[in-house]
Amino acid sequence: MGHGSLALALAYAKLLTCQQPSEQDACGECSSCRKNKTFTHPDVHFSFPFPSSSGDTASDLLGPWREQLSETLYFNYEDWMRHLGSENKQGNIPIKECRSIIKSLSLKPFESARKILILWMPEFLGQEGNVLLKMIEEPPAGTIFLLVAEKTERILNTILSRTQTMRIPPLLISDVATALEQKGIEASAAARAAQLCQGDYRHALQLIDQVQSPYFESWKGFLGNAYTRKMDQVAAWADEAGSLGREGLKAYMQYGLALLRAALLHEYVDQRPEWSPQEGDFLDKFLKLNVDIDAMDRMVGQVESAIYEIERNGNAKMILTTLGYGISKNIRN
Repeated sequence: MGHGSLALALAYAKLLTCQQPSEQDACGECSSCRKNKTFTHPDVHFSFPFPSSSGDTASDLLGPWREQLSETLYFNYEDWMRHLGSENKQGNIPIKECRSIIKSLSLKPFESARKILILWMPEFLGQEGNVLLKMIEEPPAGTIFLLVAEKTERILNTILSRTQTMRIPPLLISDVATALEQKGIEASAAARAAQLCQGDYRHALQLIDQVQSPYFESWKGFLGNAYTRKMDQVAAWADEAGSLGREGLKAYMQYGLALLRAALLHEYVDQRPEWSPQEGDFLDKFLKLNVDIDAMDRMVGQVESAIYEIERNGNAKMILTTLGYGISKNIRN
């Protein structure tokens, strides 16, 4: 959720309920805007996944939900589960919550001309979510559904077919850097995090304290062993990296992807100022290997595919072992 889709949905809801909107934005001053700022507007409803042990409906968790939103609008499912203290439990949007949505949206608005439901992570609607179909297809007058998803392919087709999809692109590097600087981050650190985060502001926040990535030595060793065909060391790398949790492994792989992309694009984009001296020195040496441009492109694609499979909870060690052999084949091709 680091691209800002939830932040955009909240801003849109604020605009729609504003009592004195301008052509560009909500006024930010009226009573509706003040309530939206604290996520307490009575006509802006929220639904989200939660463990069954935490409550029957999302309304039971509005306190923790508002705390999470107040802390940051750039969080993901794992962050939310940790906030609930339920990281080892599976969340979902159960049938009771679906019926609660129908009941809430069937009532007349309290203050606004509109009622808005922000349904965060609709991917967690099981087949029970089909009870929402009629309301989504024929909502009461003035009712707006905003479904904020991370992976649209995981949403029930019956629900997805009744929505208008808007894809939120990655944030611009310059925008991320500016946002970090506005938080008081030193310009060079902000620029580095913005360069490496792949348009994900949440990931950028995780990178701001890293002068040099903690993953650098591991990737340096892996690529060196792949080049020299020390496959026992490549297998050991897969075992070590595969022991990271899913989110840690995704961050690890995103760093390696950024490193390979920097090497691939070095002739077209000068990214060297965003790397530490050690990383820059490694890139210089790596480029001297004269790896074929098509082989470099294939390696980037292999890492992207590995990230895709990791996000879908594939076997991490098997994915990394396959990646290791693929990189080794291409780096000396």
